[in-house]
Amino acid sequence: MLEQLKKFNHLIIGGIIGLLVPLTAMYFILKFTTNLSLSYILGSDYFSPVVNNLKGCLFFNLGVFFIFYWFKKDQSARGVILATLIYGAIYLWYMIFM
Repeated sequence: MLEQLKKFNHLIIGGIIGLLVPLTAMYFILKFTTNLSLSYILGSDYFSPVVNNLKGCLFFNLGVFFIFYWFKKDQSARGVILATLIYGAIYLWYMIFM
C-alpha cells in the first residue's frame, strides 16, 4: 500500500483530490464573481439557483479523472469517481431537503 501511495495510484489519493478540486473551484468562482462566502450560500434557501450553477464545478473532476486515466493511475481515477458520487449524493440531499 505504501508503494501505491508513493506512485499516486491509490483510492485515497484520488478521493482526497476529487473532494478538494471542486471546493477550490467553487471558492475561486465565488471570490471573483460575488462577495459572498460558500457557507453563507449553502445556509440560505434564497441562493439555491447559485448552488445549481456551482454544481458545474464538478466538471473539474472530469479533468482530474482523465489526467489519472491517461497516466495509468486507475485506483486514483476510481477515487475521483467516488468523490464525485459523494458530491452528487450531497447535492441530491440538498435539493430535496433544503
